[in-house]
Amino acid sequence: MPTRISSTQMSDSSILGIMSAYERFDNAQRRVNTGKQLQVPSDNPSGTADTLGFREKVSELDQFSKNMNEAKGFMATSETALDSVSQLLRQARSIAVQGASDNTSAEARQALGSQLDNIIQQLGNIGNATYGSRYVFGGQHSNAPAFNGAGGGFVYSGGTSATGDDKIVLDIGRGEALQVNVTGDTVLSPLIQDQTTPVFVRSILGKLRDDVASGASSIVSNTDLTALDGQINNVLAVRADMGAKIQRVDLTISRNDQTKVNFQKFISNIEDADIPKSVVELQSAQTAYQAALAATSRSFQNSLLDYLK
Repeated sequence: MPTRISSTQMSDSSILGIMSAYERFDNAQRRVNTGKQLQVPSDNPSGTADTLGFREKVSELDQFSKNMNEAKGFMATSETALDSVSQLLRQARSIAVQGASDNTSAEARQALGSQLDNIIQQLGNIGNATYGSRYVFGGQHSNAPAFNGAGGGFVYSGGTSATGDDKIVLDIGRGEALQVNVTGDTVLSPLIQDQTTPVFVRSILGKLRDDVASGASSIVSNTDLTALDGQINNVLAVRADMGAKIQRVDLTISRNDQTKVNFQKFISNIEDADIPKSVVELQSAQTAYQAALAATSRSFQNSLLDYLK
């Protein structure tokens, strides 16, 4: 016997067909409207997990880039200050050479001593150079001036290696940290700070100033110039190290930017829709939905008399 299909079954089947066609049409329309093929996690569970992982990596790279830009600004400020220190020390050396001559008059020696004193004051001011609101030569005590005037020189009050608060370290990559500072006690204190304990020792430039002014030309030649040259070389070495770190940061930023672009491409490949293909699918889904509506409409136009025939 033929299977009898009731009108209720026909109705349920038609409605199910319409709903299925509409769901396909709605999904295709959302892909075109949003440009995304991944609308909800269930569309591609593994792809969703991958994109979450890639987004986490992108966020991590953004934080590292922020740290590196901060580090670069901090180190660039320090390097500019150290360049000024190098220039002043070259001036001081030129003055020392003049002061080492026995032919220099007493009046000229006093003038040279005043020039050296002016250099000391300038170096003290450079020692309080800032990046934003932070004193770059103060170590971890970067919220307060690193040097304070004392007598004819300056006293350093920043962090030191002895107290373990000298280094400012920033993360520039996963498992990769970089010290971005140099403390004033390593590059400026020997030049401008008098040592008071355990015995009083005049700073290099303070001693040079006094020896030049007093006419101690042999001490200037044999002792002061040697000590000054040692500090000039020290500053040059620190600047070279700072320059290498800045270059390292630049290369790391460039590498991270490219890695970030690659991760964003991976996310796009998973999430973004192929628009031409999606438009074709939308047109097909729209046609199928309209056909389902039309077929259902024709089916329910039959009356009881049509079945009695």
